[in-house]
This record gives sequence, C-alpha cells and structure tokens, in this order.
Amino acid sequence: MGECFLTVKGKAEIYLEHAGLNTDVENWLERIGYFDAPASKGHHLAKRGGLVMHSINVTRRLVELTETLGVKWSRKESPYTVGMLHDLVKCRCYCAIHGEAKDAEPKWEYVQPLYPGHGACSVMIATELGISLYPDEIAAITYHMGMYGVGREYTDKEFDNALRLHGPQVLTTIYADWWAARVDEESEVADEVDE
Repeated sequence: MGECFLTVKGKAEIYLEHAGLNTDVENWLERIGYFDAPASKGHHLAKRGGLVMHSINVTRRLVELTETLGVKWSRKESPYTVGMLHDLVKCRCYCAIHGEAKDAEPKWEYVQPLYPGHGACSVMIATELGISLYPDEIAAITYHMGMYGVGREYTDKEFDNALRLHGPQVLTTIYADWWAARVDEESEVADEVDE
C-alpha cells in the first residue's frame, strides 16, 4: 500500500469526519473492507483501494457541484455522506483472488449481492452501521446510477419519482459519480500508464 495509500486513507478520514461519521463507523468500514475493495472488476479503479479512491473523487465532485449549483440538502454534511457511502455494497461484491506472487495485485471476482440494486444495498449497509440517512440522501444513493439503473436496479417510474421528489440531489450525485469514473479516474489510469 505504501505512502500513497496512507494519503488516500487520510483524505477519506477527513471526508468521513465531514460526513459526521465517528471512529466507530470508520473502524467498521475498515473491517468490511472499505479501504481495500476495488471500485470495479475491470473498469475504473479496478485495484485494491479503488473503492475508497472513487468515493473520495465522487465526494469532491459532489461538494463542488452542490456549491456551484446551490443544491439544497437536508443537512450540510449530506454531500460528504452520499459521496463516501454511495457504493458501500462494493465491500461485499468483490472477492480478492491472490496469485502466486506475494506482492502482485489480486484479481477480483464479483459476487452478486443478496438484494438487487447496488445503491439500495449501500443504503442497507449504512443502516447496519447505525447511520441515519435523510430521504434526499437515500434517494441520491439509491438512484446514483441514473438511467443505467433503469430496468436493472429500479423501474423508470421509481427513478422518475425520485427525480420529482429529490431531483437536484439525485442528479448532482449521478453527475458526480459519472464525472469521477469517466473523467477523473480515466486520467488517473492514464497517468499510471505513462509512468
């Protein structure tokens, strides 16, 4: 992991603190693999620690969008809470398969979560941690996949209803997630390849 991982973990701790989450939650996140899990199996940040890196990137973008667009959340901590917890289910979706080389990056096997919808599963895991979420936070986490989730994770009517009730919060979360994965993290991959 090294120095880079410690920097990422330190940044995550700051964002979790801004979300109003205490050290008990942070310790629980450590136990469920939040700081080790990848963000994906073969797409953005498909490496150990990728999930926490992606969560930091989404949080940073969500805070920027909230300020720039004047999005009103239930509480000031909401962009931090949503950004850091939107993909919690990935702690339970990826299993590391280690090869023969000790220091080699493991390959990741996807394990289907028990319940459908990784946003909804992330909300369930947050409640297991004892984290109280407000309706706009629940909607933003549940529907952060936007149209990609329609038909796979939720119906178009459910998505439309979420937009009707919490449109600015859901839409900024979708955009922050996509921007982080498609722009910020693509450039990080390009930087790694160039080195």
